[in-house]
Amino acid sequence: MQTVVVKIGGSLAIDEEKLQNFVAAVASIPVHEFRMVVVHGGGKDINENIALLQEKPNFINGLRVTTPSIMKMVEMTLSGHVNKKLVRMLLEQGAKAVGISGVDGKLFEATKLQGEADLGQVGDIHSVNTGLVSDLLQTGWIPVVSPISFGVGCAFNVNADTAASELAVALHADQFLLISDVAGVLDAEKIVIPALDKPKVEQLISDGVISGGMIPKVRASLDSISRGLRSIHIIGWKDADHFMKQITGEINYGTIIR
Repeated sequence: MQTVVVKIGGSLAIDEEKLQNFVAAVASIPVHEFRMVVVHGGGKDINENIALLQEKPNFINGLRVTTPSIMKMVEMTLSGHVNKKLVRMLLEQGAKAVGISGVDGKLFEATKLQGEADLGQVGDIHSVNTGLVSDLLQTGWIPVVSPISFGVGCAFNVNADTAASELAVALHADQFLLISDVAGVLDAEKIVIPALDKPKVEQLISDGVISGGMIPKVRASLDSISRGLRSIHIIGWKDADHFMKQITGEINYGTIIR
């Protein structure tokens, strides 16, 4: 049986029609063949709720500056509203879904992220305790995971891509799918590159083909591969049929890093 970790983001996370399509796809996946974990963020919902505090979102190097008041809103939004919405939608489709955060069972243990700028309650995961998730998977549940993480004395806000990657590595997942608005890694002609490994990635970075925000994404993927992850799929969302065939290996419409 294969273990598959899926991180959803981009328009998929906020487009109701796409999200319903995704939920139906996950609910239809044969549970005797695949064990599924869904990890989510919720940036748009967070921004809407932070506006109620009359505070403007502030990001440094792509990470949200998280003051104590913002942290309360981030945790309520991710571990409450977004998490339970996804669980409810999966249950309505007949799936056995349960929502947890990185705080539950100390799934993600984190300390304050250190850097040139003080980001507040932004965490750096130093330990992943998979016991709770493994128990849920073994009994047929689909864990839906918020990236809010456990810290001594407080919770920490952790980037959802990072949390999902750490969980996939710790679970020795057979597949890790990153679904966002990015169709995959593009070549010089803006065509999706179907497969990459480290030498190809470094050559494309050197040639300037891979640039900007895609550089840390692919390098983080290579780091996860070096730590034991078998494959990472960077894909956009098309429909339930493409998603199913991507997992079963019938097609590849994104980029697979091995």
